[in-house]
Amino acid sequence: MDLFDSYLNELHESRGDPSPSDALPAEGQREEDFEDFTPEPSSDASPQVPVHSTVLLALITAFAMDNAFHAALHAFLRFPRKFPQGIAKQFLSQFPDSSLRSTVESYVQRLHVARYLSQPRLLTHRTSLLANNLDDAGLQKLYNQIVDGLGGKDAYITVRPAELTERTPVALEEINWAAFLTAFLKCNRRDLGVSLWNDMSKFGVRPTAISWTALLDGYDSMKTPDDAEKAWNVMIAQGTEPSAMSYRAIISAFFNAHEPAEGDCVAVYNTVLHGLLINGRSGDAHALLQRLREKGPKPDIVSFNTVLRYHGRRGEFRHVSRILDEMSEDGLTGDVYTFSTVLSSLLKIGRTDATDLILNLMRKQNIEPNTAIFSAIIDHQVREGTEEGLNAGMELLRRMEQSPEARPNDVTYTSILAGLHRQHWANATFAYECKRYILGRMKERGIQFNRTVYHILFKACLENPAPEGLQEAMEYYEEMMKKKNVSLGYDTWYVLLRGIISREAWDVADELVRNLKQQMTPRGSLENLVSRVRKRTSWKRRLGPNVYF
Repeated sequence: MDLFDSYLNELHESRGDPSPSDALPAEGQREEDFEDFTPEPSSDASPQVPVHSTVLLALITAFAMDNAFHAALHAFLRFPRKFPQGIAKQFLSQFPDSSLRSTVESYVQRLHVARYLSQPRLLTHRTSLLANNLDDAGLQKLYNQIVDGLGGKDAYITVRPAELTERTPVALEEINWAAFLTAFLKCNRRDLGVSLWNDMSKFGVRPTAISWTALLDGYDSMKTPDDAEKAWNVMIAQGTEPSAMSYRAIISAFFNAHEPAEGDCVAVYNTVLHGLLINGRSGDAHALLQRLREKGPKPDIVSFNTVLRYHGRRGEFRHVSRILDEMSEDGLTGDVYTFSTVLSSLLKIGRTDATDLILNLMRKQNIEPNTAIFSAIIDHQVREGTEEGLNAGMELLRRMEQSPEARPNDVTYTSILAGLHRQHWANATFAYECKRYILGRMKERGIQFNRTVYHILFKACLENPAPEGLQEAMEYYEEMMKKKNVSLGYDTWYVLLRGIISREAWDVADELVRNLKQQMTPRGSLENLVSRVRKRTSWKRRLGPNVYF
């Protein structure tokens, strides 16, 4: 190790120029060429001197002799590259110990995987190349190597980019799960896609619109629109908000399968309903909904909720009432979104008994309100950002507190508190009283703030564009710093810095970076945020007083 440090010092002195880097391979470049390119270092990275492959192999071998894989990993990530097979084989041939050769080969294989993960764009490009060549065996081998690094005593990969540690300095990001999923289905390997989806659940990765869109794209490539429709319905049922790319994927799945323009796909019709309404064509939207009711495909709860939301926001309760009757005629039961939308509509027309009416409507549909339903409706009302909605949410909370069957829990209180912090309220006094009430009730019930709660509150406060948003976030930060039973981890610093950078509160960011570096060495995604703060500070110093004018 000392020899390697001396080698680096001599290189720095004699060849201080940065090591050359290659760009992504051009379209049509061979796979072998792709394997040899080194990812371009970021502009924030420190200049690197060129380290010869055999020297780096020698260092890895030294760590292998000490059974120190993680030390080898950190050394390699400073100078990541693909070892040409011939060089590695020739270098290892000089060691008679077959066990050592096997260990080094294992290290090199895992280090190559870490190299891919340290540059997510590189891994995405690799999976795309394999998929284009329909190399399902190569895809499966690469995927299995990554999954092997997620578990066991020598695990070196995490599934949470914000939680990089000394032992897991690289992350498998959701965009890479999605790339593998699309690639598997493109190779018609549905079994591998199912296995990947199960692995995401196993390792605690909750699919967002990114993963669902990848699944829809995969079914599009397989020309299986029925599967795409089922996936879309499950995505909506799980509460995932579709992105623009998700809508593109589901529509593409049906058109590319040569389905008729009016194919049996409720999800596509729901997209059209939404488009008509946001463009003010409510008459056309109602005509389409009626046509679906009469000729099919039968509209689902999402269809009715889409139209309900449009009229509810305008306080047009006569329309809302008619839509509820149509839902009942079609045998559909409302969901949380339905009831919260109706509640907002009742509040807009000044009904002081709005909460009682909603509860009666739920019971009429044989739905007994429980903690989860109440909490979701309250959260939706607070997110509306109106004093009427906040008042209704607080009234529902007090009813929960008096109900033995639907008592509020830590999730209920935390979501309300986050909603209060998330925006600037016109009636600041009422909002402040609500915050005091929530904090007081949490204290009475012995609900302690853990790290997850603080993260939710940090994010909510920093989303509030008003000055008090930043002030309240820093108050929670100082409170968390004082607690001995709650630690600030990588994810904590990541949430804080990301939110503060988005507000361009650079002075506060500088202070946080100083505090952070006193506690740990930032790596990965967190290191990138720190670099952004440093670059901004350096720029301001160079510009001098002009930066303030």
